[in-house]
Amino acid sequence: MAGLWKEEYRIGVDMIDEQHRQLFDKIEHLLEIAKGGSWESNRRECMEIIDFLVRYTIIHFETEEKFQKEKGYISYEEHVKIHKDFTNTVLVYKDLLSNNFSSKTLKSFIGTLLAWLVNHVCVCDKKIVRNIPIQPMESFADTESFMKNVAEKLLTEMYDISILNTKSCIYKGDVEGAVIIRSVAEGKGRHLFLYGLSDELAETLYRKISGMHLPHLNFLDEVERSALTEIGNIITAHAISAVEEGGTGVQFKSDLYIHEYNDTQYNIMNSVILEIDTEYGRMEILYCHLK
Repeated sequence: MAGLWKEEYRIGVDMIDEQHRQLFDKIEHLLEIAKGGSWESNRRECMEIIDFLVRYTIIHFETEEKFQKEKGYISYEEHVKIHKDFTNTVLVYKDLLSNNFSSKTLKSFIGTLLAWLVNHVCVCDKKIVRNIPIQPMESFADTESFMKNVAEKLLTEMYDISILNTKSCIYKGDVEGAVIIRSVAEGKGRHLFLYGLSDELAETLYRKISGMHLPHLNFLDEVERSALTEIGNIITAHAISAVEEGGTGVQFKSDLYIHEYNDTQYNIMNSVILEIDTEYGRMEILYCHLK
């Protein structure tokens, strides 16, 4: 397996870059154990690596926050919140693995951690050295404008993917996409997001967010599934600030569907769905404020 750490992840601050590299190296070691099928016989080593990752993540966040404060980073408070939210996610996984160690939970932890870390380093941390603010989603006049803003934020600003054309239509029960991610967010209100991705776009986003190539969709294991699901969490985390006063205190959960989406749990018929053609195929986005 090619190394997960890439020179393009450097932000130009030696101490922070070295800490990032160590985190990637440890995740890579854990991934090799999980993919090699030897996780059960190496349970003790896995838990030692997980304990290290939890401790080192907290130390790393403290280092980053100290640097931001000294630099007078304009989005210091927003960055600290992102760190706190993800620290809670890491601690939940640690508890799950400590109490009920399993291959599925281990791979889910690896996929989530890797996707989050690559996105955070490449999108958020690189803004620190240039003092670029973390921009919340702006309020919107209508649902279609909101979804266009979400698409531009994700595809163009975060991952440098060109949008060729957009068109809105009415949802009649079908979302086009080889990969479909559903995110449900709860704060003062309840919100549902659907993201449909073509094969090629899913592969491109997965590569950008994990540094690895996506296997055939029929043969995904929990690492790939969790990393793809984390894409939904990342999009929703950015989008929710436009509908929930900055996104403070909002809880959300994303679920992954391959090739088809059948859901009778939520009444979203006749909602607006936005079709977005990109250089890597189509993405569809649906947003609905649930009653």
